[in-house]
Amino acid sequence: MSISSKILVRGAAWTTGAYVVTQAVRLGTNVVLARLLAPELFGTMLIVDTLRIGIELISDVGIFQNIIYHDNADDPAFYNTAWTLQLFRSLILSAVFLAAAVPIARFYESPIFASIFPISALSFIITGLSSIKRPLAQKRLEVIKLNIFDMLITCISSASFIVFAYITPTIWALVFGGFAPSIASTIGSYFLLSGVKQRLYISKPAARQILAFGKWIFLSSIVFFLSMNYDRLYLAKVIPFELVGVYGISRAISDVSTNLVARLANMIVFPFIAAHTNMSRADLRGQLKPIRLKSMILAALGFSIFVVAAYLAIKVLYDKRYHDATWVLPVLLVGSWFSILANVNESTLLGVGKPSYGAMASGARFGFLVVALWIAAGNYGFIGCVLVIAASDVCRYVPSLLGQVREGCSFALQDLLCTLVVFSMIALLEWIRWFFGFGTSFETLPVNWQDFRLM
Repeated sequence: MSISSKILVRGAAWTTGAYVVTQAVRLGTNVVLARLLAPELFGTMLIVDTLRIGIELISDVGIFQNIIYHDNADDPAFYNTAWTLQLFRSLILSAVFLAAAVPIARFYESPIFASIFPISALSFIITGLSSIKRPLAQKRLEVIKLNIFDMLITCISSASFIVFAYITPTIWALVFGGFAPSIASTIGSYFLLSGVKQRLYISKPAARQILAFGKWIFLSSIVFFLSMNYDRLYLAKVIPFELVGVYGISRAISDVSTNLVARLANMIVFPFIAAHTNMSRADLRGQLKPIRLKSMILAALGFSIFVVAAYLAIKVLYDKRYHDATWVLPVLLVGSWFSILANVNESTLLGVGKPSYGAMASGARFGFLVVALWIAAGNYGFIGCVLVIAASDVCRYVPSLLGQVREGCSFALQDLLCTLVVFSMIALLEWIRWFFGFGTSFETLPVNWQDFRLM
């Protein structure tokens, strides 16, 4: 069975185009909100959102991934069981988030969390009611429809946050601003496909299938959350919330390229490979190899330009309160290249039914952060923490590479070639900037780390 590159190219083009549009809208929204709201509000909401996402991930049994991977996902018994499990899970998560309000407020010594958490708990119920039609559409590679849907939700989200921030420039603008897009997404998900009717139903065989495949998704989601968010939670404990807000903006911008590749991998690579598991690993690798190489070279070139130009987003769009991000951002970006490679590799492994490697990769990153952040904070302060966070992405990449080698679908030479392209291009572009008198992206990196000690 031959793999058609047209499907991949069309899906990638639509996904990339939609992502660019949504990121432009989000960037514009963030700039407006940064003018209307104080940095410490972003720091506070960063903790709320991080913990909310964390609770979702640590209870994830891979409902979406199950539907995409299993051949019988179009059976009403299967998708109704999946939807029912999703709904029950959302009710439990809402109760857990509500119970966590006071303990979190005491831990961070910030009483406002005790008021925010009960309201934010409603978001779990709203998203739990979302239709199962969305992962079914993803399984069928309805890429155009899904990307248009996501662009519409992003526009609704942008308008909601700006209106609330204008009416009340307080933390409540960020709390209530998220409800409109959640409600719109849940309602809209029921119109994505026709001929799919949902009802509360549990099939024991389907539930066993979901939980059997989902046990590794569950473990992977836990360690993925910890590995990707431990930095935020730890820094919020040792630095002021204003600086947490600055770091959060830097992370958000540095994650733009990583999230694009993750989106491409989840929407196209994973379901596409899952649909071709009847091929031998050697044939699958052989047919994917030229397509992957071209895509990754383009990604490497685009990423290099992004690293060199990203600081302009801080200098031009944000006021002086956020200018510490000019040295944080390029450091985080350099490390995120290895996260890009890991995203592609993990989606490939998930497509061949091996989600365990994703858990191992995230676990390696998390373990490194736990030890290295504590050492860096005590001895080298905030700058040491940023350098550790950038280096941790390498720890995530290595297990994903070893997993591909073991499963006979490795693209190690491609990854090495693209990495050489990335760092060579960054060096060349930085030299060109310096030669013409514009400095470099790393010139604001603090020289005296003693000024940034935290503990």
